[in-house]
Amino acid sequence: MEELLVQVAGWVLLAVLWAVFIWQYRKDPRRLGLAALLFPLVCSSLAALADLLTTVVPGFGFLIAIVLVMTPLMVVVFGAALIYNGVLMWRREGARISNLLSLAAGVLVFILPVLAVLLVQINTWWSYALAFILFMASVFTACLFAMMLLYAWVHARFPAKTRGAAAVILGARTINGKVTPLLRGRLDKAIALYASQAEPRLLMVPTGGQGHDEQEPEGVSMARYLGEQGIPSSQILIEDRAKDTVENLDFSNALVRERQPEGQLWLVTSDYHALRAALASRQMGLEARAFGGKTAAYYRPSAFLRECVAIARDQLKLMILLALPFAAGLAGMIFLATRAGF
Repeated sequence: MEELLVQVAGWVLLAVLWAVFIWQYRKDPRRLGLAALLFPLVCSSLAALADLLTTVVPGFGFLIAIVLVMTPLMVVVFGAALIYNGVLMWRREGARISNLLSLAAGVLVFILPVLAVLLVQINTWWSYALAFILFMASVFTACLFAMMLLYAWVHARFPAKTRGAAAVILGARTINGKVTPLLRGRLDKAIALYASQAEPRLLMVPTGGQGHDEQEPEGVSMARYLGEQGIPSSQILIEDRAKDTVENLDFSNALVRERQPEGQLWLVTSDYHALRAALASRQMGLEARAFGGKTAAYYRPSAFLRECVAIARDQLKLMILLALPFAAGLAGMIFLATRAGF
């Protein structure tokens, strides 16, 4: 009876936490703190569900054991997939550092366990400490990546939008005045949003200045594409000065508010970049939601890893707060190892 009460209390606590998350998410999903709540909440819910199914479904516990035994194999497959993606990115996009992140991550998946084993075999206090530091850093990084990946998916799936004032399409490199497939994905997403709201009609704001290798501002090339797809010129506001995301948002907001003082800005970018754009808009105090256009599958892993690094840099205080439990565990293990005479 006591065990049943503990289980019921656990389910009630999970239900309360889910209610709090949904309430806060509907208010404003542009908070990375919600990602820090969602990830352990999903893990705890899956663990509670697995415990329940193990009790009521014969053989389910054996299935869980098989999955756990196969975890090393899944890590190997994951690392191999990252390396394959990195090589593919190298061949298709060039050997820039930003294109090689998935390759680097895949190599580390294989190198770090080997390095940890070698350190343990040295059998000194400092080698044990260094091996545990590598382990904790790897676990923290993996959890951080999984947390952002999960929240980026939820953010894209459930945008929590209200009436929009304008679709602000963030620019990307053009070639000879023509939009690339990456940029076309953003523009097509904006066109779909335009069609989804009859009244008031969305303003369409293609935003982007002119790069050194572009023959005209990105905003101009994007506006031409929108016109070719049937968007009335009266609904298009061209922003042609911005050089980065912050300027995209700042300059576009100024243009929109001259015509439409009320309503959300619907920021349209690539799917891997939508979460960071949303976080940036909140830091700037804008009333906005972000949407992602389709990106080629091979391009996403490295691009999302790059976004994770950028988000961690922008949200440094939260990263330090999230790292504290791992740091406490590391300090505790080093203390115990010292007391044990290593």
